[in-house]
Amino acid sequence: MDITLTVTELIKYIQKKFNQDSYLSSVQLVGEVSNHHASPAGHHYFSLKDEESVIKCVLFARGSGQHHLIDGDSILADGKISIYQARGDLQFYADTISPRGEGTLQQKFEKLKLELEAQGLFDESRKRNIPDIPRVIGIVTSKTGSVLQDILNVMKRRYSKIKIIVADTRVQGENAGESISESIKNLNKLNNLDLIILARGGGSLEDLWPFNEEIVARSIFASSVPIISAVGHETDFTISDLVADLRAPTPSVAAELSTPDSNQLKKLVDNRLSEILSKINSKIYNLNNQYSMSLDRLLSYRSNTSFYKLKIDTIKNSLINKLESKIIKSKLIIQDIENSLKHLNFDETLARGFFMTSKKEDNSLVKDITKIKQGDHLIISNNQGSIHTETIEVIKRRPNA
Repeated sequence: MDITLTVTELIKYIQKKFNQDSYLSSVQLVGEVSNHHASPAGHHYFSLKDEESVIKCVLFARGSGQHHLIDGDSILADGKISIYQARGDLQFYADTISPRGEGTLQQKFEKLKLELEAQGLFDESRKRNIPDIPRVIGIVTSKTGSVLQDILNVMKRRYSKIKIIVADTRVQGENAGESISESIKNLNKLNNLDLIILARGGGSLEDLWPFNEEIVARSIFASSVPIISAVGHETDFTISDLVADLRAPTPSVAAELSTPDSNQLKKLVDNRLSEILSKINSKIYNLNNQYSMSLDRLLSYRSNTSFYKLKIDTIKNSLINKLESKIIKSKLIIQDIENSLKHLNFDETLARGFFMTSKKEDNSLVKDITKIKQGDHLIISNNQGSIHTETIEVIKRRPNA
């Protein structure tokens, strides 16, 4: 005879069976920790896995051994197996945690690290400096992740003139290592690239594992372009970090490290101009003193000779004219430099009535009207704000118009 049950009734029945089973109510479970995180209440959620299976686990705040919960480590967990009623998940409820040693992935990490270090892939002597003002930067990351937008926002704020090339890449899961390696190789084929950033957000050891694969390490080592590794959070460390020319603790920090601050650049130029002007004034002052001393000597030797007096006055006027001409030329040069700097200021360009047009889907700057098609969503911006538009029709300028 069939029995009709609600979902809750079924889950509670299974849960009761688990709780009544003496074998499952006291279990010592061996496995490798992954995806560990703690709640504000002090409860710890993680998974235990071996080569074939994985089970969700929880260690409540009243339990012990929380400090042994490190992704990649192998542990012994004492507790019971039951069902989490709200989701119907099979779950292990741990009471105590004790260490058992490094897990499989951690062992693979350490083994590869020693091998690559012995082969010189981590040598500081081979690492290159990051360019101060790169013109073109390639970013190896997923276009769908928030990491890319974080990087673009920082770069746009600091130095909007930089050109960015995004190599859309798998950064997690099967074949991600091959995808990352291929993106690095493709970017190296570009002639004008100055810098590459490897970027991914935080995650477990498994999530970040593609950046620990040998194929990625050797692609970084073979790159002719300097590479910044920005994988995970500040506490995460990967093989890519050790091979790269520079490690950034987060993708946003990588964006900071790779781009100059336009405001600081302007200050540096202003300071340099002040130094030049100071040297010019000092030179004029010294020349004036030399002239006065020479004039005094000449006058003392020929005080009663009108011919020499006239000659001295001529020389004096000539020197004064030359000095004044040099001062005027120096001021014009300084003024030209200041005007050039103003033209470099992106906000001032927009303030003169210009607008910047970019595609909404990828935030790319529109430089060619032939790249716009009907239905495209555009963002038109100036220094006062932005307008979101949809392209109704593209009207191209006639050649003789």
